[in-house]
Amino acid sequence: MLLLLLGCFGHYPLVTATAPVQAAAVHTEPELPAITFSPLEEKLEIVFTASSDDDQRDRLSELRELLHAMRAKDPLAQRRVYDYAETMLKIEARSLPQSLPVEEGMEPLVVPIEERPLEAAPVQAVPPVEAVAPVPPAPSVETVAPVEAAASPAELLGRARAAFVRADFLSAIDILAPLTAPEATALRKEAVNAWCRSERESAGAAFAANRSLPVGPERTAALTQARDRLTAINLRFPDNTFAASIAENIARVNAELGN
Repeated sequence: MLLLLLGCFGHYPLVTATAPVQAAAVHTEPELPAITFSPLEEKLEIVFTASSDDDQRDRLSELRELLHAMRAKDPLAQRRVYDYAETMLKIEARSLPQSLPVEEGMEPLVVPIEERPLEAAPVQAVPPVEAVAPVPPAPSVETVAPVEAAASPAELLGRARAAFVRADFLSAIDILAPLTAPEATALRKEAVNAWCRSERESAGAAFAANRSLPVGPERTAALTQARDRLTAINLRFPDNTFAASIAENIARVNAELGN
């Protein structure tokens, strides 16, 4: 009987080991990097310069403003607008009489830019000042302003991006001057091109408004001022994307002036 019972226990163990249940790994989507619109804007400028159709140039101007407005948006929205603008630009290029190199090299330069809010300096409580007897004035001593700690590259990049968003492009360029990181270099190039484009459009508007004036000193002075503004753009930033187009604009103004 004892052997029979032991045989039963041999077939049916009393304790069964159970493997620990591991928690399922949580999958998180990686954050999308920011997108640089400069490569696409360069292609847009090529088509804009080559076009002689007013309606097409108006459409390209609206597309340019859309790209400019998307710089402060989230990367997902930037990616969708980039794809849309890329398709529309290829369509517009096909209607030009000459073939332009806008079908290749359209992939955006993706530059991850880390968002780091600027940290405010801690505010220290000031103890109340007790009333004391008046003290005779001490001899004047020249005070020396405290030396502020140098800002970190991340802080400078944050300040430059804030200046870029509010369209203060020259301030952004100055802030980025000491930085050599790839994201800082890319942002500086965008700021340079944005300022040059804005100045070029402003000078172009002045030229269009004054070229219809009667021939005389007033017309000459206005057109000369527009030409000098265009010249100053390429002198300040000779490596800007629109340098060749600006040179063509200067030649056109000189032709109007009879130079």
